[in-house]
Amino acid sequence: MKITIVTTFGDQHYNMYAKNFMSSLKKYLDPEINVLIYTDKKYFENTDTWKNYILEDECPELIKFKNRNKHRVIENKTKGWIYDAVRFSHKSYCIVDAAKKTQQGRLIWLDADTEIIAPLTKQYLNSKQNPNTFVSYLGRIDRYSETGFISWNMTIPYAADYFKKWQHYYDTDLIYHLNAQLDCHVFDAVTHEFFRTHNLVPENISPPKVNKDHFDKAFKGVMYHYKGDDKEDVNTNFKRRQYRSKKEKLKNENNSNRT
Repeated sequence: MKITIVTTFGDQHYNMYAKNFMSSLKKYLDPEINVLIYTDKKYFENTDTWKNYILEDECPELIKFKNRNKHRVIENKTKGWIYDAVRFSHKSYCIVDAAKKTQQGRLIWLDADTEIIAPLTKQYLNSKQNPNTFVSYLGRIDRYSETGFISWNMTIPYAADYFKKWQHYYDTDLIYHLNAQLDCHVFDAVTHEFFRTHNLVPENISPPKVNKDHFDKAFKGVMYHYKGDDKEDVNTNFKRRQYRSKKEKLKNENNSNRT
């Protein structure tokens, strides 16, 4: 099955973390996997498998949404980031547009504050989703879902309707009727609706009884997700983490030699 990875990042985030994501993706990604990256300006020339799109050129409705709700940005500075629909709308419009461009195989969203630390193969990614399941995701106990990684099976007949509904939350400002306005909340709302109307059963791939670091534990040894303060100094944290990984690997090798 064809696999397409999609992500986005702003110019202000490139040096902060996205450059490490890009370089690690080029280093470790299976060459048969397609990549769609939405940015503010061009970062690389298109190839048969890698495409760099200008986000606002591809998603004119995003511009309308941001202009229509720019007054809410000021309000949300007092409420907190969890209510800032405008800030997180880029990711949602990017996902919807990528779904329109893909329409087959498997579409996987990866946050650009991710780093690939080992070969990322088709076989590995296929192992993270049952072939008969429409969507696999990282669930959290009593909280909104973690959306640093989501995988959709685009061959399911109602896939197009699912993403139309996702965009509907933004195009009609329905998102402001949710309890909070992250892309996570829209994902949960749409997925729950399709669970009721299409008997969609989402696949939660979070390890059992995990209350934090869902991403890192689900993809241990292959991918790492920088969150919170880790984003502020990715290079330092990466070197520290690489040191820990080498130390752990050496420890495992020593234990293996003793047996």
